[in-house]
Amino acid sequence: MDIYTICKSLNLNGELKSYDVITAGNINTTYHVTTKKGKTNYEYLLQKINKNVFKDPVNVMKNIVNVSDYIDAKSATTDLKFLKFNVTDNGEPYLIDESGNFWRAREYLDCITFNSTNDLQIIEETGAAFGEFQALLDGFDASTLYESIPNFHNTKKRIDNLEKAIAYSISSRKNNCFEEIGYILANKVIANKLCDMLEDGELPLRVTHNDTKCNNVIFNKKTLKALAVIDLDTIMSGLTAYDFGDGARSICSTTEEDEVDLTKVAFDLDKFKYYTKGYLSHLKDKLTENEIKTLGLGVYIMTLELASRFLEDYLNGDIYFKTTSIDHNLVRTRCQIALCKDIWRKMDEINEIILEYSK
Repeated sequence: MDIYTICKSLNLNGELKSYDVITAGNINTTYHVTTKKGKTNYEYLLQKINKNVFKDPVNVMKNIVNVSDYIDAKSATTDLKFLKFNVTDNGEPYLIDESGNFWRAREYLDCITFNSTNDLQIIEETGAAFGEFQALLDGFDASTLYESIPNFHNTKKRIDNLEKAIAYSISSRKNNCFEEIGYILANKVIANKLCDMLEDGELPLRVTHNDTKCNNVIFNKKTLKALAVIDLDTIMSGLTAYDFGDGARSICSTTEEDEVDLTKVAFDLDKFKYYTKGYLSHLKDKLTENEIKTLGLGVYIMTLELASRFLEDYLNGDIYFKTTSIDHNLVRTRCQIALCKDIWRKMDEINEIILEYSK
């Protein structure tokens, strides 16, 4: 099925005028589509979902629709946009073509995103957008959501997977990473803490975004105010500390995830202060005492979890993450461990900042 027919079947307004591939993003294939009706142009974001990553895209879309509908009922209380997908004549917000490919389309917004930034106001806006997103979903029964990527932030499972990779790896790579293996396994009890608390009923299950990077918030080009939280494919049940911690890990690091010079790797407390201020501005009254107490721990655990994932992939021969060199995943592992160590050194200050903005 060609793009013209796909656009027609998804009821895009007008006739197809042009389309371009959007190269940002590592999972789905995305197009910027322009249509024309009379003298008016319309712009859409058209995506072909990667079914190797999302095994059941129909249920992924059900998650997105159910969450968006829930937020719609609260639309008067937020300036954030929650973008609706076009529907087919059958009323479905997706199209499955004759080859089994899965397509969806929504309005294209003229906006700006940031992969990283040193602008503290943008960092605060990012935190506020993610915090408001979760606050708007307070009361949603998270257990009803389909698990789009099973055990995505199950740190116990992640560490178990690493231990299996260590046990079964027959490559010489294991000889290069004894120190990294030792650090992660020495902190296994800490890594499992959030999972243990969830199992013991000490933390509530919530709707979580699960990919709270800065570039998953889009901004108004002129005002630099957050327009929307995007990339909702990983919406699942989880813990507040997952979203908060992973966002802080990515936004507040002083380097990229594959920095070779570990002396440059640090956790920026100024960035963290603004991120936390924004995040808790909408959410602090919704969280339990235990949730607030574990937010700082979430920053450390999410960083250690990513280090574990990188190291597991390195031992397994680089089968998951894209790499540009034979040691790329080992470099990433070392970088995240260096970040872990700095986060742990600063944990008292991290918790003080959280306490300040949770009042």
